[in-house]
Amino acid sequence: LTSVHWAITQFTPASMSVQAWNAWERAYAIVVVVFALVVFSYIVGSITGSLTQLRSMHQERYKEFWTLRRFLKMNGVQQELATRITKYLEYAWQTQRDNLSEKD
Repeated sequence: LTSVHWAITQFTPASMSVQAWNAWERAYAIVVVVFALVVFSYIVGSITGSLTQLRSMHQERYKEFWTLRRFLKMNGVQQELATRITKYLEYAWQTQRDNLSEKD
């Protein structure tokens, strides 16, 4: 039971006063700590990659709609019509995105 408690404390910020008494215990402690480091780094890297990809997708959409609004404004499209066009394209984009996620 003590060894399980010690192993869990290696993965968390908690501490425990169990110490290695010989070379085998110290080697085991080193292996567990290195394994914990690798697992933690992998998890943090995965979360960071997912957030970066999500931000990139939203940034691409924002840029496209910004370009659309600029185009409509530069070509003198009335505000009411520009709003209707933008809302329709947002709806169409969302519908397409929902259909793609349903297929997955």
